[in-house]
Amino acid sequence: MPPRLQNVPAASARVQPGQLTPRTPHSRAGRAEEGSTGIELEQFGDEDYHEHTHQQQTVPLLASSASTNFPPSGYRARGDDYDGQSKRTTGSTIRLLVANSGLILGSALALALFLSIVLSYKRPDLLLSAVGADADETSLSPSPTPKPDDALPPTDLENIISYENYTRFPLDPIEYKAECHKLMGEVMGAMEFWSGQEDVIHHDKIEPENYPAAEGLPTRICSKTITYMLDGHVGLLADLALMAQVAGLARMANRTFLIDDTYWNHGKWTDHFQDIRVRQPGPEPGCHAPPSDELVACPRNARHWIINSLTAKYHLGHAFSEEFEDPYGRQLNRLRGIFNQARVSLTEIIRPNAATAALISSARSELASFIGLDPSNTTDQYQSIHVRRGDGMGSSWKYHNKNVPVEEYATAGNAAWNRLFRSVGNPTPLTVYLASDDPDVFEALQSQLEPGSRIFSLAKSRNPDLQDIASPEPYFQDEFSALPGADRVQLTKGMIVDFAVLSGCGPGVMT
Repeated sequence: MPPRLQNVPAASARVQPGQLTPRTPHSRAGRAEEGSTGIELEQFGDEDYHEHTHQQQTVPLLASSASTNFPPSGYRARGDDYDGQSKRTTGSTIRLLVANSGLILGSALALALFLSIVLSYKRPDLLLSAVGADADETSLSPSPTPKPDDALPPTDLENIISYENYTRFPLDPIEYKAECHKLMGEVMGAMEFWSGQEDVIHHDKIEPENYPAAEGLPTRICSKTITYMLDGHVGLLADLALMAQVAGLARMANRTFLIDDTYWNHGKWTDHFQDIRVRQPGPEPGCHAPPSDELVACPRNARHWIINSLTAKYHLGHAFSEEFEDPYGRQLNRLRGIFNQARVSLTEIIRPNAATAALISSARSELASFIGLDPSNTTDQYQSIHVRRGDGMGSSWKYHNKNVPVEEYATAGNAAWNRLFRSVGNPTPLTVYLASDDPDVFEALQSQLEPGSRIFSLAKSRNPDLQDIASPEPYFQDEFSALPGADRVQLTKGMIVDFAVLSGCGPGVMT
């Protein structure tokens, strides 16, 4: 059997076993470790030695890290005392600046702009002198928005409202709306409620001794007023609801509240209600109303502010709610303060005069007699139904641009009576007070209500005074405005009586 082969290194015959020392070619250590014997080394002469050392490297390829000749390279070779700052050459610094020139320039401009803003607020005179302007002639100080108590006539031409193109005062409601549109656009944008500096020039600031006043009236002008203009562009109750809110604004702003009925198609205010100056005299009782050419519809900070149903959208919208609603209330409770202002106005300020109150009292007494109760009894039970005809169209999609059918009113009336009274075992037949501008509604409703129901209305009254104020035909706004003034006043009394009995209020209260 042949012997087993073994892998023997070629140098093993020449190199004695032992510890190997790493070396590099041509190094002195390497030459010494090439396996030469001592006799061979002695045979090298000085010439050969010098030639050999001349060919050697001055630095070994693999130097020990502990050696002083070990080159400093890498992070660990820098030592613990290295400060982390690398020295850059001049060329590399210039290249860095050029590469980041945009960032450096933008930062410098931002710093300059910031300093300019600070100087414009702290020392505006320095900026003015730098641009060559006179600090005494130019003012950069912001002018604060005046509060309603501090509203004064404008002193600069930009804030002066001119009525030079008008010849009749007060302006009609459409003209006031046009003036608001010039200043505010279609609707008033987001701003504080009491805002605006525009106003007209007031006579008492120019010629106080010649201020116009009617004969017998005091010459002391009211310093600040809010006027509600009754215009007839909306229904009677809509006008009264808007007026109630405006009266509340006058109380909160501590201004004198006034009424303008120049263009009202229902007559004069005192034909139906008590004098508003008596019910709400304001902070300056007895002061004289301003001339009608000083009334301004927009902005609200005008000294003599006037509102009508057409300009109410500029004032009684989102900004009004944000200013006066309760921020801590929920749902309808947020509007409690706004409703309370209207309630105070309708119960204490907007009150029927003696003649109108007498008609309301007569209607309530006859209704109480009709349902078989003592006229002094205030717990009488009846149901109120208001059926609007004429130009009163439905607002729901089902009856858009159509009158709501009488059947809808009858169905709702029967259901409400059964829910409120029949559920507790009350056998009293359904009793209805009907308010309508159309006399034909009476018979149509009677046929639709449950059997045994009874209906009372001004048109069926036994009192001739109540019959005279009942509406003889469906109400159309344009046709109503074309009627003689006396007829319009008479029909308006019927509307007021109807609404007073509908709401169940007493003769002297409109709620």
